[in-house]
Amino acid sequence: MTRAGSLVDPLLLLGADQQHIATRAQLRGLGVPSGTIAHRLRPGGPWQRVLPRVICLQTGRLTAHQRLRAAVAYAGPKGRAAPPGGEVLLTGVAVLADAGLPSAGHPADLTEVDVLIPAQRKVADRGFVRIHRADGPMPGGFERDDGLWSTSVARALADLAPRESGRHRFRALCAEAVQRRHCELGELLDQLLARPDVRELPRLAGVVEELTAGVRSVVEGEARDAVRGAGLPEPLWNPVLFLDGRFLAVPDAYWPQACVALEIDSRAWHLRPADHERSLTRANRLTAAGLPVVRTTPVQLRRDPGPVLQELAVLLATGPHAPHARISWRRAR
Repeated sequence: MTRAGSLVDPLLLLGADQQHIATRAQLRGLGVPSGTIAHRLRPGGPWQRVLPRVICLQTGRLTAHQRLRAAVAYAGPKGRAAPPGGEVLLTGVAVLADAGLPSAGHPADLTEVDVLIPAQRKVADRGFVRIHRADGPMPGGFERDDGLWSTSVARALADLAPRESGRHRFRALCAEAVQRRHCELGELLDQLLARPDVRELPRLAGVVEELTAGVRSVVEGEARDAVRGAGLPEPLWNPVLFLDGRFLAVPDAYWPQACVALEIDSRAWHLRPADHERSLTRANRLTAAGLPVVRTTPVQLRRDPGPVLQELAVLLATGPHAPHARISWRRAR
């Protein structure tokens, strides 16, 4: 290959297939001289250096996809701008945002890209790239529509856990993943509990405990904190209730020893308006069956939970209430 116009075709192919992201080794392999690369990377030149060994063959702000591809190229084996599945996997927030979890934000707004690599590869965090190393063999990945590979949502949450500084967002992400059925509860618990540092991360241990208890949303986690802080007995969270052996409802919380239910009403914590309507119908069904139902909102729980907790305390102390003997239940799955 000559240094003249014969360079155009392979570079155009990189633009079409790799969104203008290439490694220096890849360019050299196509016959682009080092001097040409340096010249095009000069200040004001037509190319830009994105990360060590990674070049964008255009100027301007990178798109969301270019950032993902650049992160994968940086973390992969030298000379490979798009390593095949299994060598480098997108994980963490990039996977969760792509899945549509609200607490992860929009994919276009990500400021950091998480990638999972084999433990032996010597690559460090750099720029917007956060490196995660597999503790054992690399997990199986999934090919995305854009040709990159990612972990499962459950694995992405487990990889993200040590990087999350606060419990609130991580609690929200786990709840959203299960509630929106991006992963099964058992799969998520398996991934979280497989982390060797699970006991060293209180926020992670707390989320595992909540999920195991049946908590399926942030507001339910906050309600659980309030109930425990008041010294009230631990209820069942999201159990399936049966009246005379027939399905009745799935309340947010239920105290079987007293036959008392708690319902947290909020449109913000339901996926669609129809979900909110079902929540109201559920509370009405419980009341019609004779169960005492304490109703509250997330705002009430956060600003002044005292009256709600006091009402629960009175009902729990005076129970069991009708129709206690006719109610059976099954724990949340």
